[in-house]
Amino acid sequence: MAARKDGVWDVVDGVQRLTTLFRFMGALRKDSANLDDPEPLTAGDYLKSLEGVVWGESTAPSDSESYTALSEAQQRFFKRARLDFQIVEHTSDEQAKFDLLQRLNSGAHLSEQEARNCLAVMLDPTLFRWLQQLARNPEFSQTVSLSERQEEEAYGVELALRYLSIVTAQRSDLSGLADVGEFLTSRMRDFIDSPDFDRDFEHERFMVIFSWLNDALGESSFKRFDLAKSKHSGRFTVSAFEAVTTGLGLNYGQWKQLEDGVRPKILRQRVQAVWKDATFQSRTGAGKSADLRIPYMFEVGQKVFSLGD
Repeated sequence: MAARKDGVWDVVDGVQRLTTLFRFMGALRKDSANLDDPEPLTAGDYLKSLEGVVWGESTAPSDSESYTALSEAQQRFFKRARLDFQIVEHTSDEQAKFDLLQRLNSGAHLSEQEARNCLAVMLDPTLFRWLQQLARNPEFSQTVSLSERQEEEAYGVELALRYLSIVTAQRSDLSGLADVGEFLTSRMRDFIDSPDFDRDFEHERFMVIFSWLNDALGESSFKRFDLAKSKHSGRFTVSAFEAVTTGLGLNYGQWKQLEDGVRPKILRQRVQAVWKDATFQSRTGAGKSADLRIPYMFEVGQKVFSLGD
């Protein structure tokens, strides 16, 4: 737990476990303050008898008679179970909370973006929900073609944040970039702290850009373009994602002026031009560190997608 100056404790690690307990007991509230309807437990690998168990009659599903409610004695045992709390005092800053979360999960199944999401929830829950909304956009999902595991690890949110972090940066901000994770965390904190970050505009630009890409290329938007076969193939490529989305974002005004009927053809040509670009070819691929890739993806995108003379 992290103690705030007002005495409230923030949960740094254990949100999912506590949420599971509260929901089972019928005590979990949604953002709207309404209770989140509990569901009966399912059988575990060892505790098969958990199948259909509910906290009490009040939390039983109304459309089923096949359940088992805990007795009052079982409920008392449950409530008296011990939970250990480690508390970070309020004198520690928000970064300390984030560092603690990373340390606690150093050997656990928590992706870096999931940890970053926890930080966003602590600092500004509205930004977290806003990023989730971007990542759930169907046209964005279609173009990045995430696997089930990537979705579980919040990679879609990371990609949305990656696009925003690069397209709103200055070229000088990207020089000497040591670690992508630290860069994304720093940019996310900037978005929260800066009064100049225009969520409405960024939401519109994000939605429009990915609708263009989905219309022109669909799931091929960020796949390798085979110059010999003149077609896209393979898997999603993060370098292409960085170059293409940044390029469209930086030249957004020019692309908006194009007629809907001609934009897809030009967009396909420019995406292919990215793969033909000498700088892109030399700076992409396995083994390229962030400082040797991202600043150059910024430059390639800005150049290739410019529609100026």
